[in-house]
Amino acid sequence: MGLLSHFSLLCFIGSLPGPPGVSIEDAYVQLFPIDKGKCHGIDPVLDITFQLFTRYNPLQPSSLRIDDEESLRKSHFNFSEPTVIFFHAFFESYQSTPGRLIRTAFLQRKDYNVLFVDAQRLEAGPWYLTAAKNTMVVGKYTAKFVDYLVSKGLHLPSLHLTGLSLGAQMAGVCAQTVKSGRIRRITGMDPAGPLFAKWPNDVKLDAGDADFVDVIHSDAGIFGYPTSVGHVDFWPNRGIAPQPGCTVKEIEARNPGSLIEPLFCSHWRSYQFFAESVINPDAFRDATPCPTWENYIRGECNNFEYGPTTSMGLYVDFEARGDYFLKTNRESPFSKT
Repeated sequence: MGLLSHFSLLCFIGSLPGPPGVSIEDAYVQLFPIDKGKCHGIDPVLDITFQLFTRYNPLQPSSLRIDDEESLRKSHFNFSEPTVIFFHAFFESYQSTPGRLIRTAFLQRKDYNVLFVDAQRLEAGPWYLTAAKNTMVVGKYTAKFVDYLVSKGLHLPSLHLTGLSLGAQMAGVCAQTVKSGRIRRITGMDPAGPLFAKWPNDVKLDAGDADFVDVIHSDAGIFGYPTSVGHVDFWPNRGIAPQPGCTVKEIEARNPGSLIEPLFCSHWRSYQFFAESVINPDAFRDATPCPTWENYIRGECNNFEYGPTTSMGLYVDFEARGDYFLKTNRESPFSKT
């Protein structure tokens, strides 16, 4: 079979429900990748969906689609309330633990439209290269969805894009592609590092993508991006693995036999920190601007020479700029303040 025929067959199979997959703990693995760079066209049911949660439907989402006005009208979407969009990570879906925790945090805090971009089969493991390339497709398609919501009454400055790992890179692409105006804020939770460190800015998150970009690093140099990319970058516990509570010994005591947590514990801390900041406005208030972690540890930045402290997470000061450092606890609540 020729190469073109091979791709055509895979694209045909990929247009069917599936492909076969299995969940391993909180990760989704499927038989073969769906490469949207080769298999063009988005199926709004199989490939990418938008799931809405509000205080009126906190457990069962409303599924929204581009140009589907009836679904939007029947949903609990409230154009008077702020909207947050969350892009999930590699191996995950909107139903994975990060999405559930982010959803619960926002709906406990106040009235929000909490939207999840679900692209499980485009971001399934173990096909990282394909998933990374698909982030561009997911980001651009979500930009069209944002433009559609704006045409129906969404106040664009009330929109907050958030994403974990590959999802953070999707958020950057989405913001770059939106045509109805400029995105006000993006929060990147340990943006994916592998491949992206060498890719150009137009396929990943950077400070030019929105009026304000804040980033939480927790596994820099392994699964997370190795350098600063936002207007303000937070480096809890130096921003690298292992984060407190994420040593092999600690994980085995907490979750014996886990296959996934030893790999991703530090990476996951980023969304756990952010979710805690949503619930507790006083959390992580001691993030300190400093040139390096070593300067911070030596106490050389405690005199506000580099500026005042700020909160890591939802309630960050939009005037904050540069690198900020802080320490966290080993388990929830993670904030020391």
